[in-house]
Amino acid sequence: MLIDNKITESVGNIEFNFLNVSVNIQEKSAIGDLFQEWFAKWMEIQGIRFRTTSHTQQFPNFLLDSASNNKNLLEVKTFDYNRSANFDVANFEAYCRSIRTKAYFLDADYLIFAYLLVNGQFKIERLWLKKIWQITGNSNKYPVKCQIKQEVIYNIRPISWYSKKVKFQPFNNRLEFVEALHRTLMQYSKTQIASNDWLDAVCHNYLSHTGQRL
Repeated sequence: MLIDNKITESVGNIEFNFLNVSVNIQEKSAIGDLFQEWFAKWMEIQGIRFRTTSHTQQFPNFLLDSASNNKNLLEVKTFDYNRSANFDVANFEAYCRSIRTKAYFLDADYLIFAYLLVNGQFKIERLWLKKIWQITGNSNKYPVKCQIKQEVIYNIRPISWYSKKVKFQPFNNRLEFVEALHRTLMQYSKTQIASNDWLDAVCHNYLSHTGQRL
């Protein structure tokens, strides 16, 4: 439907109006939150039924199933197309804790928009609908690429899944991704002691929720 609406052929602007003073926003740091609000309004206009979680920072951004919180989960991500994808896929420790008991999170869809913002003009250059294992991969430091500051892991970060000139390719399936997460947990000193049974717990929980094996 987004393609039918010619989203990659359209140009707009991000405007802030207060006290009859209007400015076109050229700062990129807030685009992710602003675009998510626009996307929610777009879905509403298109008649797409959705719900949101009670906490704005809680995963996922949108629940597309009217009755279930366990399926049709949608996360929306944006990044500057002039730079590599550098958004936070998820907080590393929080995500690992979550899928231990909510392993169905692994099946969430990630709708990703690559934008250009030039001289106040906003344009969506490309978009993808991916699973988490299709946008993540290995790194030189850990089995899953993460944001690391002073040896502390903060967030899971994407690789450049859309480029053919990359050192690390995306994972092939959700099991490969989960196994890499487990190796990262075991390699990271902060989490290794409590993570021995983590992989078994995630596999069992996924089977329990979906009736399928990872």
